[in-house]
Amino acid sequence: MELNAVLRKRRMIRAFKPKSVEKEKIWRIIENANRSPSAGHLEPQEFIVVTHPTVKRRLAEAALNQMFIAEAPVVIVVCADPRRNVWRYRERGRIFYCTIDGAFASMLILLTAVDEGLGAAFIGAFDDKKVAEALDLPEEVRPIGIIPIGYSDEPPERLGRRPLKEKVHFNQWGNQASTITDLKEKLVKRSTQDPVI
Repeated sequence: MELNAVLRKRRMIRAFKPKSVEKEKIWRIIENANRSPSAGHLEPQEFIVVTHPTVKRRLAEAALNQMFIAEAPVVIVVCADPRRNVWRYRERGRIFYCTIDGAFASMLILLTAVDEGLGAAFIGAFDDKKVAEALDLPEEVRPIGIIPIGYSDEPPERLGRRPLKEKVHFNQWGNQASTITDLKEKLVKRSTQDPVI
C-alpha cells in the first residue's frame, strides 16, 4: 500500500475478529519496527509478542482493565532497555531517548499493521509494574506501549483534527500560516531574507 494511503487509513482499533493473525504478518511487523531510528543507533527497543490468553488478560488488567487487549489475537509490547544507551547518554538516555526510541518503533508497528490489512491500537495507560510482572521483565527494562493487533471488527472512527494553521509555526512560535498560499509566501519571503553564508 502507498504510504499516504496507510497514513490516511490508520485508526485506533479496539475490537477484533476472533481470527488468528498469520505468523508471516507478525514477523513483517516486527521486521519493520526493527528499522526504527534510535539515538546513537544504540537500539534499546525490545519486542515481546504475546499470544497466550493468560498473559494477554494480565496485560489488559494492568492497562486499567482495557479488556479488548485480551481479546486481540496478538499483542506486541514495546519495551526499552536503557542499559543499551545509558553508558553514552546517561539519564537523558534512560528517561527520554528510550521513550522516544520505543515510540518510533511503536508507530512503525501501527503503520505496518495497516499495510498488512490489520487493525491495532497503541495503549500507553498502564501500570508499569504490573506489565513488568506479567512479562517477567528484567528490573531495568521499561514497557513503553502495549499494541493489540488483529483483524478489525469495528468501523474505523474518523476523528476530527485541529487545523494545520493552528499547529504549524515558522521559525518561531506564533508565526503561523493560515492557508497553503500564505505558507508558500512565508517560505519564499523567509528564504530571501536569510543571510548568505
